[in-house]
Amino acid sequence: MSILDPIDSRMSSSYLESIHRPQEEIGFYLVASKRELLNHVEGLMNQMGVFGVLDQSGRVHYLLDGRKGSPFAIRKMMATTGRMIEDKQQYVQREKRMVRLAVDRVLDRYAWNRHLRGYRILVEMLRMSVTDISLISPISKRLYPELAKLYELTADQIERNVRYLLDDLAKRELEGEISWPCRLLPQGQTRLPVGRTITRLVDQVGVCLEALEEETKAGDLREERIFS
Repeated sequence: MSILDPIDSRMSSSYLESIHRPQEEIGFYLVASKRELLNHVEGLMNQMGVFGVLDQSGRVHYLLDGRKGSPFAIRKMMATTGRMIEDKQQYVQREKRMVRLAVDRVLDRYAWNRHLRGYRILVEMLRMSVTDISLISPISKRLYPELAKLYELTADQIERNVRYLLDDLAKRELEGEISWPCRLLPQGQTRLPVGRTITRLVDQVGVCLEALEEETKAGDLREERIFS
């Protein structure tokens, strides 16, 4: 037997446990005495080998069954930690995909010149800002420097590229050269100020993101459109 065999065995056991674990199960149990409480805790421990207790701060404390030896407790700890990491990663990836979809939906309302560098910068600008609204307060001090590092440009070049993109859109909307469902240029205005326009777009993305969440909960949005 090689030295890796015990590790492989524990990993296999953890995997089998994970695929047979009930999904999205919530249970409420009423106990009226210390004996009932202890009996119920022991029953859960005998069944699962580990269970979590929620404190007043919302933190979960996991209790491991050490009566069956350290290897059993370690295996339970590894399996629980692995599930937590996997769930966190899935949540983060889902949120990123939802943000990308919301940004795309908002930008699709307007006739941007997508060949301009400013458009790519604007896309990333909205993705970053909708997840951290403080980046646009003020935009020149926080968001521009972050984007400058990402694109290996200066903050002034970031602002210049986005301003050129907005000026291009405003000009074509004023001249009526485009036929599009929505106009970003306010009535009676001739320019799209960068700061105020970015704030408007971030607000629109936020509203769209909330709508997507509601669609997802209601089952109106097919899962593959979000997770593909």
